Amino acid sequence: MCGIFGYLNHLVPRTRHRILQILLQGLQRLEYRGYDSAGVAFDDLKEGEELTQVIRKKGKVSSLNDEVFGREDIDWDSVLDTHVGIAHTRWATHGVPNEVNSHPQRSDSKNEFVVVHNGIITNYKDIKKFLVSF
Repeated sequence: MCGIFGYLNHLVPRTRHRILQILLQGLQRLEYRGYDSAGVAFDDLKEGEELTQVIRKKGKVSSLNDEVFGREDIDWDSVLDTHVGIAHTRWATHGVPNEVNSHPQRSDSKNEFVVVHNGIITNYKDIKKFLVSF
């Protein structure tokens, strides 16, 4: 089992601090679905470039919360009119609990896209082959 929480706002201004509070509070309510690791992906801006930041942590949501809100490289007061974020808590059924196996999983080092899922993807090789063909 896993817990998945998404948060999307369109034309509703929120600070990045509030966005991450909402994502992590939502995830906290789902922690009973998995407590081995947790992660979050959210819209961010670094040196004028829009990107998706991914933060993952082994352990309970409280560990992720400490990591996220302890960051100094996040512009907490910036206001976004439109944003999207997704959070995941994992119950490790395959693979050891660690940050590498935590979600969200990313497509590449630039996080072109990120994904979370619940369960085991048995046809992952076929999916990877299909996606790499683009």
